[in-house]
Amino acid sequence: MKYDFNEILDRKHTDCTKYDGYGSFDSDYEEILPLWVADMDFATPPFVLEAIRKRLEHPVLGYTVAPSSYYEAIQGWFERHYGFRPLREELEHTPGVVSGIYKLIECLTEKGDSVLITPPVYYPFSSVINTSGRRLLEAPLLLIDGRQEIDWALLEIKMKEAKISLISHPHNPGGRVWRKEELQRIAQIAKATDTLVISDEIHADLTFKPLRHIPFPSASAEAAEVGITLMAPSKAFNMPGVIGSHFYIKNTKLREKIFHYMRANGLALASCYTFDAIAAAYQEGDEWSEQCLEYVRGNIDYVRQYLHEHIPSIKMIDPEASFLIFLDCRALSFESTEKLNDFFIRKAGLFLNNGKMFGTGGDYFMRLNVGSPRTVIEEALRRLEKAVNNL
Repeated sequence: MKYDFNEILDRKHTDCTKYDGYGSFDSDYEEILPLWVADMDFATPPFVLEAIRKRLEHPVLGYTVAPSSYYEAIQGWFERHYGFRPLREELEHTPGVVSGIYKLIECLTEKGDSVLITPPVYYPFSSVINTSGRRLLEAPLLLIDGRQEIDWALLEIKMKEAKISLISHPHNPGGRVWRKEELQRIAQIAKATDTLVISDEIHADLTFKPLRHIPFPSASAEAAEVGITLMAPSKAFNMPGVIGSHFYIKNTKLREKIFHYMRANGLALASCYTFDAIAAAYQEGDEWSEQCLEYVRGNIDYVRQYLHEHIPSIKMIDPEASFLIFLDCRALSFESTEKLNDFFIRKAGLFLNNGKMFGTGGDYFMRLNVGSPRTVIEEALRRLEKAVNNL
């Protein structure tokens, strides 16, 4: 079946975060294009919508337990896309990745313990660490020839102080896919320093070929011992409004402690349609996923070429996964990140994520979401070109 990713869907006035949740700003444009929060403007796959409709045909919206078909769907997806089938006991449902990370930090550390991140990185990482009363440590990524790299010497130093290291895999922002040998090296350092690794893999299924996503605990024996992965179909199948994700943990003692804690805190619950929707995505979503990735990759190629030809002062970190592009705007020479952000809104009519929110290394970058029909991306770049030319 051929899916249509060119269709323009009006999401305004649906209580949609992307269109209704960013506030009101003065701009040279009557309508600001919101290309920020990480969901796509494509229709959620029809088989996911049908699974929800079918469940809602029953008139009672009661408490719901995860059926075996839910875990079988996850296992099947692992087998087809990652090359192995996890054991049922290695998987557990949890409502969301961010809430899962917060509860993992509560479960595995004490107030005042240190948690390490590698900025610029997904901004809730720092907020959950600070909110939980833990100490934030940083080992900022290096940007070498437009590619994000781990500062291994610094990472090892910081891991000696940390109880937990949080990684974004693939990395957000920037779209860096960590290779097997890199994951193995992280695991070796973690093992040597008695550090646990929590791997946020929510963008895993948006990895571009020929690369293949490697769930962290599967990278090596050391990774299996120290690693905790959180995954969800929300990004890949454009269904973040269906609140649901899952753990993948190989270490028996570790997962028993975590899963008991999660269940005791009511964090294995879900809405009455969550399990059916997620199972449908993983059981029926291969073709849709492949076509979506091809379309998104085309958008990324278009942005790269357009910047090169028309806005050479703005560079991009080439993403190896996902629909998010980290734009390097340092050559525009704004006095502050606030003025750069104001320029995008007022002069280009674009609402993006300011790179500053991702922490160290994010200043004077902007995160662009290209998970939209091509015509939207074309209009966004025309606006940006005009604004830059008028500087």
